[in-house]
Amino acid sequence: MIDCRLFRIEWTRFEQRLDEVMMRSDTYVLGINYRPLAGHDVGHHPAAVILQNGEIIAMCEEERFVRVKEAPGLFPLNAIQFCLNRAGISAQDLAAVGWNWSPEKASERSRQQRGPVVRTLAGLLQFGLRNTPMRAFAPALSNGFLPERVTNELRSQLLYWLGLTAQVPLFCFDHHLAHAASAYYASGFARSTIVTWDCWGDHLSGLIARGDGTRIEVIEEIPFSRFSIGKLNDFVFEFLRTSEKGNLMGLAPYGKPTGLLDDLVDAQSLSMRMDLLAQHAPFPPAFLSKAGAPRRPGQPIEQRHKDLAADLQRHIETFGTKIVERAVAATGLRDICFAGGCALNATMNGKIGRSEVVDRTFIQPEAGDAGGALGAAYLAHLELGQPLAPRELTHVYWGPEFSNDEIIEQVKLVKVPYEVLGDGDIALCISEMLVRQEIVGWFQLGSEWGPRALGARSIIADPRHEEIRDRVNSAIKYRDWWRPFAGSMLAEAADDYLEGAFNAPFMIVTFPVRAHHTKDIAGVIHQDGTTRPQMVRRETSARYYDTIKAFGDRTGVPVILNTSFNLKGEPMVNTPRDALRTFFSSSLDALIMNNVLVRKPAA
Repeated sequence: MIDCRLFRIEWTRFEQRLDEVMMRSDTYVLGINYRPLAGHDVGHHPAAVILQNGEIIAMCEEERFVRVKEAPGLFPLNAIQFCLNRAGISAQDLAAVGWNWSPEKASERSRQQRGPVVRTLAGLLQFGLRNTPMRAFAPALSNGFLPERVTNELRSQLLYWLGLTAQVPLFCFDHHLAHAASAYYASGFARSTIVTWDCWGDHLSGLIARGDGTRIEVIEEIPFSRFSIGKLNDFVFEFLRTSEKGNLMGLAPYGKPTGLLDDLVDAQSLSMRMDLLAQHAPFPPAFLSKAGAPRRPGQPIEQRHKDLAADLQRHIETFGTKIVERAVAATGLRDICFAGGCALNATMNGKIGRSEVVDRTFIQPEAGDAGGALGAAYLAHLELGQPLAPRELTHVYWGPEFSNDEIIEQVKLVKVPYEVLGDGDIALCISEMLVRQEIVGWFQLGSEWGPRALGARSIIADPRHEEIRDRVNSAIKYRDWWRPFAGSMLAEAADDYLEGAFNAPFMIVTFPVRAHHTKDIAGVIHQDGTTRPQMVRRETSARYYDTIKAFGDRTGVPVILNTSFNLKGEPMVNTPRDALRTFFSSSLDALIMNNVLVRKPAA
């Protein structure tokens, strides 16, 4: 039986804590993304966000600190500590913690997918495991039967690492609702349609919602059992064995759709053969008869592999377009927000954004699971009864930043020569290097929130020649030959260079390049004639803007090649020490960190 006395005590404590929160002048809320690998196979991209009175103070991913790509299964301790330090508070000052997973929701959805007999038996089993001597058998059963164990495990982690007791409430939010919140409340749109899509999250693969003022209304849940764009992408990735899941979009323009996935996907009914997509060892025989044998690591990319990537992209775009049409029809709102891992498909984003279905588009720059930490923080803030209205996210520089003195200390430690440039000299000096075909590591501001380098932890180069793409790929990035590079351009140049241009500050949308400029930016044009730009405004990043402008003044091209400052298989650099290690491990010609210019000693 439930002990009502204990329940009343805990509820009283919660009310007292809520009263304390309401009396404070500032309300701090922590949002986290975390899943232990032992508990599930999606324990990637742990991250933390902190809000002060509903406004972002800091956001960062754990991988940047531990230097392990995606940091699978790790508790985001370093990210949390950074956020607390940036806010100038301790963990005990938090009003609440928001988590972008809901084990109870996932368990209930799983149970509802069963037949009535199984649902009834599962309910009886859960009751017995919680309230009768049957609880002795609970450790032998999965967490799906007792989802509260997953939440309790997180509470234990918060207590162990941060000393947080139950006095600080932990709110568990539906995974896709957190995605939706991360996009809507960061969009600046007063009212909008919201679409989320990824592989899997609390037994959903997507969500359609309406954002209106401070409220998000869920219109439709998309069950994972019906279809999953992310799962389809994973299926093809597991067949092709490329270096990263996200690089299939870059391979697609080299192929031609030939119907290799048609037996697995039905775009008309918005359904997929999820049972077959779950198979990869071995793959379904009917699929192998069309696609041939799976590619093994190290084997060359054949034309059939390119064609399969093209098939995948075609189906992703078809599903995405149909979902957006359905969502806008349901809400009546033509401004739209996207989040979830599939929202990183820049080609799809561009086609939807230029379509007649939508007016304005906002895509959460950290669209993947890490971005759910922001949504969980927003939702926890609302759960406390605090006001919150959409406020446009204009930049992503929310991670660690460093002073010139801190940078010089690290440079002296490795005993390499350096030069300190004046503020007014940086743009001219670096732009001249780019004109001389030098490739430069660019380290400024706080590190970026999300997977795109946006002028804080970037590698930059002259975009005017195709050869630069091969040089950066082979000598610095060490990545697949087909992967294109993106360009950072002055925002005011977008209409001149791009067809159908609309605001795209986060390098997450592709646009066709106008014919009269294709030769000017050959190094950042994709195989299909598009580019994935970052539109840069001076109020967002003055030093980066001034450097691009100085390059444009010299060359007539206000665009520079920009790719993430990292080596293949590593997270983006986070600290000056990371930048120096990457600089000396690659063929970069120079490194500028704030005002500190580093070159390699002459041989």
